Amino acid sequence: MSAFPHSINITVPRRSFTLTKLLILPAFVLFSLLWTTQAYAGFAEGQTAFDKKDYAAALKQWKPLAEKGDASAQLRMGDLYLRGQGVARDPAQAAMWYTRAAKKGVPLAQYNLGSLYEDGVGVDRDSAQAFHWYRQAGLQELAKAQNKVADMYARGLGVEQDDVQAVAWYRRAVVQGLADAEVGLGFMYVHGSGVSQDYAQAASLFRKAAEQDLPFAQNMLGYMYAEGLGVQQDYEQALAWRTKAAGQDLPEAEYDLGQMHEKGQGVPVDYVKAVQWYRRAAAQGFAPAQQELDRFSNK
Repeated sequence: MSAFPHSINITVPRRSFTLTKLLILPAFVLFSLLWTTQAYAGFAEGQTAFDKKDYAAALKQWKPLAEKGDASAQLRMGDLYLRGQGVARDPAQAAMWYTRAAKKGVPLAQYNLGSLYEDGVGVDRDSAQAFHWYRQAGLQELAKAQNKVADMYARGLGVEQDDVQAVAWYRRAVVQGLADAEVGLGFMYVHGSGVSQDYAQAASLFRKAAEQDLPFAQNMLGYMYAEGLGVQQDYEQALAWRTKAAGQDLPEAEYDLGQMHEKGQGVPVDYVKAVQWYRRAAAQGFAPAQQELDRFSNK
């Protein structure tokens, strides 16, 4: 007998298998495209509802998507549970949803999860886990996560203290214009931590952050002017920047303005105004201001 029948037996299944793959592949692709389109539409509807503050409707749209593995929807589910929007507030549920999205590489979910671990909200406080998730987000160039990584290196929280690494991470966030990182890096230059001490660089960084209306930076720039560090001493400039910060209720700035009015720095000596500023700072629980008030009351 010839080998022809054997050739038929072998060839036919191969052709059938190939045909089956050709038939199945377009159906799978079509299903994937259909799911993607439906998921996008559902997410968009949820966002529209959220923007209208109809959180229950947003939850209705996002939850099915999140349960099917949509990372963006998982992030938003974490947000809803953390804030108690459209559902009872449940930080543990928020942590669960953030974890799912974080493991899929969503930087905001990684950052939020890091925050929960840092503060012990919905999970046990764990600085090492906080550092890990902040770093994962920072590696994806999320500026506020890079600033957190820098802070933790500077303080030795969740990781071995390392000023050089802190400076490197602050710089990554500074490149993106993050005001908090400009302040952090400014302090590194003030203290000469991880870099050579450079008051001019510090003042420049504080100014950049102050111009973004960050009150702590405004007060620090005021300090640099008052002390003549990195800039020419100028009490009028010190007064102006501290006043901006005090306008945002920063107690340190209110206290410093009290000091300037008491000592006549850039303004005439005025004990009444000094006490007024001390009172504002003390009302926010700023202990040095209360000590000054106690001193005045004992005169």
